[in-house]
Amino acid sequence: MERIFNTLSVIKLLKDGVKKPNPANSKKKMWTLKQLDEPSPGWKDVINECEGNPLFTKGYQGVKHTNLARVSITVPKKDEEKIEIIDPKDLPPKYDF
Repeated sequence: MERIFNTLSVIKLLKDGVKKPNPANSKKKMWTLKQLDEPSPGWKDVINECEGNPLFTKGYQGVKHTNLARVSITVPKKDEEKIEIIDPKDLPPKYDF
């Protein structure tokens, strides 16, 4: 099963939003790094509900919040395509009938 969002595309989207002006107010950016450092209210609600719930005795054990806009990514280099030159001796002999 494939993921809905590719992690690299989400990182790129977040980093672009830090630089991009907001369409509603061009003096402000879409979001700031400080805003992305803090978990969303929904995230905090889930953590708080898990910690107070007797069904989750160990509390919240899910994914830890990280600001993906601060993550540095390394894009793997593509290997060059190499073509092997075939020696005519390696080809099958031609038959004339």
